[in-house]
Amino acid sequence: MSKIPTRNIVLASLAAAVVASACGGGGSSGMSSVQVSLTDTPVDGADQVVVSVSGMAFKPQGSGPEVVEDFTPRSIDLLQYQNGRTAILLQDTPMNAGRYQWLRLIIDAQPNVRDSYIVINGQECELNVPSGAQTGLKMIHPIDVPAAGSLALTVDFDLRQSVHAPPGQASGACATGYVLRPTLRLVNDANVGAIDGTVSFAAGTGPLDCKPKVYLYEGAVTPDDMEVTTATSPDVDPFAVVGVDIPDGSTSGTYRAAFIPAGGYTAAFTCDDDTDDDESLAFVPPEGVPVTVQNDLISTVDFTVPALTP
Repeated sequence: MSKIPTRNIVLASLAAAVVASACGGGGSSGMSSVQVSLTDTPVDGADQVVVSVSGMAFKPQGSGPEVVEDFTPRSIDLLQYQNGRTAILLQDTPMNAGRYQWLRLIIDAQPNVRDSYIVINGQECELNVPSGAQTGLKMIHPIDVPAAGSLALTVDFDLRQSVHAPPGQASGACATGYVLRPTLRLVNDANVGAIDGTVSFAAGTGPLDCKPKVYLYEGAVTPDDMEVTTATSPDVDPFAVVGVDIPDGSTSGTYRAAFIPAGGYTAAFTCDDDTDDDESLAFVPPEGVPVTVQNDLISTVDFTVPALTP
């Protein structure tokens, strides 16, 4: 099963924010209120990525059954919720304090039914989610809901690694639809920050074929592409890839990478299109820029792309 090329899907994230606070009166009740919302980071090529969310459940630690929350089904176009914007799914929902083993979203993706779908180059394609209506999108990670205070979690949903085209499907065709096998990452919002900045072109404008993106890597590393297989060891893959918004007629653009866990990273810019092949991308600067992400803060990294030498 082949991946959608990078020019179609670069990176996206699905965020679930769980906010718990003590209910008024009866402190021994051990109840909290929970809010769950969705967000997405920019992608290239896709016009829409719509998931139909019909249910949500939390699994308490131990032998207790799942807690299925009352939920109003919603169709969410992830591309409408980027750069930290969120769509609230649950708000002020009472929940017992304690540890939960997982959170899962139930996704509707029935064959020949317009529920979850992706639109690429103006063409709507069915989005198949194996076992989406049964097991859902499960995030297995300890979730501690306090009896007082607050808790916020974010689920990072990497569409580039999650959306696949069935074998033999012609480019631009979608007779059999696409398959969503989600790659998810759960973070605590108390331990995340963001990175933003500008990208300016010394020549006044970027190359005509520029596909502007900022790559972010964990730790101090030399930037590399995002390939399926490579002979290089150790392999260096980006932690996140975000698009750069360059308005028509502008000589510069802006970007933001949100919900990034606190720590040290390396950031780099490129105009090159990253495919599934092992290839060399022209990064600016080639060695990248070190950046530290701090809790609840936005770190700024600006890039100036030098003019091409005649």
